[in-house]
Amino acid sequence: MINRTKIFLLSFALLFSISSAVLAQETQTTAEAVNLDENIQASDLGIGEPSILPDSPLYFLKNWGRGIQSFFTFNPIAKSELKEKFANEKLMELKKTIEQKKNAEVIKKAAENYQQEVERVKEQVEKIKEKAAENPKVDSFLNKFVHQQTLHQKLLQKLETQVPPEAFGKIKESREAHIERFGDVLLKLEDRQDKITEKLDEVLQEQKGSQFKEFKNLEVLKNLEEKVPEEAKEAIRKAQENSLKRLQVGLENMSPQGQETFKEYINTTSGAKEKHLEILEDVKAGIMRMPTATGTIQLQENLEKGKSGILKKIDTAGQQIGCPAWSVIPEFCQKGRVIMEKDSAGCFTPKCIIPSDTTVPPSGTVPPAPPATGTTPPSTGVGRACIQSWDPVCGKDGKTYSNKCFAELAGVEIDYERVCKETKCPEIKCVWDPCPGQHLPDSAGCVGCASPCRETPPLPPGSEIPPSNRGRVCAQVITPAVSSDGTCKEFPTPCEVPSDWKKVDKCPIPENTITPGIPTE
Repeated sequence: MINRTKIFLLSFALLFSISSAVLAQETQTTAEAVNLDENIQASDLGIGEPSILPDSPLYFLKNWGRGIQSFFTFNPIAKSELKEKFANEKLMELKKTIEQKKNAEVIKKAAENYQQEVERVKEQVEKIKEKAAENPKVDSFLNKFVHQQTLHQKLLQKLETQVPPEAFGKIKESREAHIERFGDVLLKLEDRQDKITEKLDEVLQEQKGSQFKEFKNLEVLKNLEEKVPEEAKEAIRKAQENSLKRLQVGLENMSPQGQETFKEYINTTSGAKEKHLEILEDVKAGIMRMPTATGTIQLQENLEKGKSGILKKIDTAGQQIGCPAWSVIPEFCQKGRVIMEKDSAGCFTPKCIIPSDTTVPPSGTVPPAPPATGTTPPSTGVGRACIQSWDPVCGKDGKTYSNKCFAELAGVEIDYERVCKETKCPEIKCVWDPCPGQHLPDSAGCVGCASPCRETPPLPPGSEIPPSNRGRVCAQVITPAVSSDGTCKEFPTPCEVPSDWKKVDKCPIPENTITPGIPTE
């Protein structure tokens, strides 16, 4: 009886602790969630808090001690671990100089120290001859390295938001150099693509963080993908897919309060907002395929609100560096995907892409569901399923497809990778030009010859406008048309083409007509 009572009490205590943990996670505030994912401490990197900073007159003694340690460490793996420890210390020194609001020069010096140490780590790793598959010590070092480097990235993103403007460029440079060296070391010690994916998955899942930590993990992985060679990108993308699935499942099973907090989280967390928008659109694509239950609809609404908030932040940041302002209504691109186009001046402009693969299935059919994990869809034929990942390609039909699979499913040959370029505006011939430089664009954004200066434009002698078109501003573009008896004539504007005439691309050249300047046989 006593044993049963003990078992009952232990079971109740365990159940209570699990419930409390779940409740605590669900009731995380936005500030708590951001702090868990970004506020990396010295203890997280296995080191102590720095007491001597780069502006201290005793700092040279600290570096002297590091030099002695390095000199008497001979094993390449042990020396790499030591260099990594020094990089951790210098990152924490940088963090503390920012927290103590040191002047910009001290911050830049600390950033330079850190950047140099990251380079030394890479140089030392080059001296390790074995791969992770050949030496357990190399594999152990790499696991620790991947864990710590992802934390470095998250902290550096946070520090970028805290430095004075004069030091921002140096912090950004250090972060970008770090992610590149991260990729270099990873690929130097591990050349098996499946193991790269597996290692990233394991490390990121085990790291502490909020219920939204996969969002920050995705940002790190996307930054890493940009820096690794082409042959390693697929392994990083697979890790992204796994992280994205975990984030989507977490959001689907989250309470409405938790989903509301996520909306605030993505607008509060540090990092590149254009990258956050890309991740959010990936999440949205998966959520939109779910059944339209009440919880799903609410989640979609929160994602849309989160997207609007991110767009506002991108717009505001652009205006601060002199970019033209743009405003986006809340309903902007709800059924498509927003991408940010960057010009040579560093200014972003939002574009709404409606993937044309939404019309691929024949009328009256239901699109096949994505295959289960671990299965491979058939390569050809009816019923083939495509994964809704966003890796856009431009088809030779001029339409953008979500990825190669959807283009192939539509039977369209791929012209090039990435989103289709905008259609070029046609060359026009203006009959008149009463207001130079004030031409009105047409519905496609192409500039025509219409002018806002007058309601009805003046026309050449002998021209007539049909009564129904009088008072209209019509683009003054030469418009060929053919009558019912086969007569072809060029009209000064589309407005002047009679209703019983058919517009054509051009009037045919009469037979036996010799074009000047072209020799004949």
